[in-house]
Parts: sequence; C-alpha cells; structure tokens
Amino acid sequence: MAVYTSLSDSDMRGLVADYYLGELVSFQGISGGVENTNYFVNTTTGKYVLTLFEEFEYDEVPYFLDVVAHLKHKGFNVPAALIDNHGERLRVVQGRPAIMVDCFPGGLLEEGTTVESCRLMGKVLAQLHTAGMDFPEHRPSHRGMDWWRATSKSIAPELETDQAHLLLQQVSEFDAFIAQYDDQLAKGTVHGDLFYNNTLFEGEQLSAIIDFYNACYSWLMYDLAIVVNDWCSDMSTGELDMDKYHAMVNAYIHERQPSAAEIMSWPHMLKIAALRFWLSRLEAWHGAKHDPERLAQQHDPMEFQRILEARVRHAPSLTEN
Repeated sequence: MAVYTSLSDSDMRGLVADYYLGELVSFQGISGGVENTNYFVNTTTGKYVLTLFEEFEYDEVPYFLDVVAHLKHKGFNVPAALIDNHGERLRVVQGRPAIMVDCFPGGLLEEGTTVESCRLMGKVLAQLHTAGMDFPEHRPSHRGMDWWRATSKSIAPELETDQAHLLLQQVSEFDAFIAQYDDQLAKGTVHGDLFYNNTLFEGEQLSAIIDFYNACYSWLMYDLAIVVNDWCSDMSTGELDMDKYHAMVNAYIHERQPSAAEIMSWPHMLKIAALRFWLSRLEAWHGAKHDPERLAQQHDPMEFQRILEARVRHAPSLTEN
C-alpha cells in the first residue's frame, strides 16, 4: 500500500475537525499510488480524499491547486481543494503539504479501456486542452526535457547495453527534432499523467479526472501521446490496439484540429511520451531496489520499454485510418 505517511485516529480526527465536514466516521489508506500518500476519509457529511504530497515542498503545491481550480471553473469534474475553517486550502500534516478534496462517484475502469471509453477520452482531452490554453502560469514539467536529459545519462550505466542505447538515442533524436520545430507546436496547460487509472467512470460515463500533480505547460500533442500510449496499448506487447487508437485520435481531432506541424510531430511525441514514463519508472525502480517494501509499490518499467520499442518499429500518423 502506497501510504508513506501514517496517520493515527487522533491525527485524522483533529484534521477533520478543522473542516466543515462533520464528524469522522472512518478512514483508510489508498493503495495504488506511487508518488503521494492518499486516504479515503468518511465523515457524517460524506466521503472525501486526503492527499499528502511526498515529493513536493509546500510552496510548489499551489500551482497544481490553481490548475484544478481553473478547470473546475471551466466546468470539469476535477478534485479542487476544500477550504478549511481558517480559509486555507493547503495544510501541513505530519510535516507534509496536504489537501482535502471531495470524493467523486464512480470507479476505475477495472477491466481496462474500451473503444467507447477511448473515444470519450479523446473528446474530453481536446476540451481539457482548449480550457487550459488561457491558464496564465506557464510552469515547465518537473519531468520534462532537462530531467530526461540528466536522468537518462545518470541511469544509462545501470542498464543493459541495448537498453542504454535505446534510451540515449531517443533522447538525442527528440532533442534534434524539437530544436528545429518547438516554436511551431501548440502548447498549453496539460494533465501530463492522464492514465486510465486517473479517471473515474460510472458505467460508460466519465465522472471525474483526478491526479493533476504532473500538470505543466507543454506540447498538447505530447499530452495526447501520453494518453494514447496508456489507454490504447497492449501492455504485454507494447503494440497499439488500432480500434482504440482510431477512436481516441479521431474524437480528439473532431474536437480540436491540430496544425500541420503538430501532425508532423506526432511520431516523435509518441516515442518521447513512452520514454518519459519508462525513464521515471526506471528511476523509481533503481532508487527503491534496496528497499523491498517500496520496490513492491513501483510500476514495472518494462511495460513502457515495450511501448517505446513498438513505437520505434512503427509510430502511426495522427491521421492514419
């Protein structure tokens, strides 16, 4: 269970008392997270989620809260931070920045994605991108180009020769591409980690988008590529399910028409989006390998190595039918 900061019953009762949430009924740590600690919190007024940020310092968190507040104002079902009795949305709990948010109805796509859920996500992602274009703060990703350049060099010596070659070659190729075309590609505030387990569904209906803690100002096509690689891939082979792929990208394009430069960039974005998550998983895996409990909480890096290798073999065009 990914609960890095443990709270006692008295800790939680004291925290709940500082909100207009009634009395604490129960609470439970949430498994499945990797970067933060999360608890379900049940009170006499409803169900909530407490998040303690394990990687960010206090002054880094407001950006993410502002992104969510902006999107909520635009009409999206997203988990905006609740205000406590003192008029604050950001707290310190056991030395970590923390927020309380509403718990939305619905659940994860337990059976994985479907063609219909991919079509819906393509449409909503385009709407999300459009809504994020006027968010005023342009924060670069904390796992963007500078990070993947430095991390790939530091971790390459720990990999097999063919893995290191794949990693370093793809970073170099993307650097060369983006140096020439960066100013031609649309950017905006993006989710940055919109895997299918960061959405909640009620049946076939999307009920919420959650976990905006990789949000940043970046290329819109890169964000779409992140979603495609997760929602539309066979994780055992890395290959795309083309029915899901066409459903998602066609719905996106119908809602928001990419430019010619964005269409041209698409194969590069598919590969670098796969590399970004392969690299972050490699970093976490190697960082946790001497701690069996934390190692058990990490995602398998091989999933995204397979996806990257598949995209190197063939990255379909954005308009391929």
